[in-house]
Amino acid sequence: ARLNRNEVNVAADTTGELWHKRLCHMSQKGIHMLAEKELLPKIKKVHLDKCPDCLAGKQFRAAFRPRPPMRRKNALELVYTHVCQVEAKSHAGAQYFVTFIDDYRRKLWASTLKTKDQVLSVFKEFQARAERESGQKLTTVRKDNGGEYQGKFKEYCRSQGIQLEYTVPKSPELNGMAERMNQIMMERV
Repeated sequence: ARLNRNEVNVAADTTGELWHKRLCHMSQKGIHMLAEKELLPKIKKVHLDKCPDCLAGKQFRAAFRPRPPMRRKNALELVYTHVCQVEAKSHAGAQYFVTFIDDYRRKLWASTLKTKDQVLSVFKEFQARAERESGQKLTTVRKDNGGEYQGKFKEYCRSQGIQLEYTVPKSPELNGMAERMNQIMMERV
């Protein structure tokens, strides 16, 4: 249905909230500046209440406070790990890859996986190789709360004396080293 120009009187609309919505949810300061320049009819002073659309659309996650980098003093004192899914399967049928990063040396080990339940066997191979190369024992593994790190994986780490550090769900910043490395690898692939 078309509106007749006479039916809508734009000049009669003097509410700041209406202009706020018309101007793509412009800030109160911006609307006030337009009103001072007399670009908005009959508006002198603008006060906007909290707009639910602005609150929902302009929200962002609060940044984590940057911490000074604290590297561990020995190899394999802390290892970051994460499983990442790839969009397309490889020629060998792998749909995932897992990374292990030593905090002290920043050395990376990566392996492809056909299914997530292969993480434990790949972890055992990584542990044997890394301990043989460095001459140190693996003491701590930091990972997310993914299901691949539960059950048998947890039992194996407990039997080996490896401490598990879980990150808070939906907080990739806490496992940032592994998350950044996965992002870099995906961009390169």
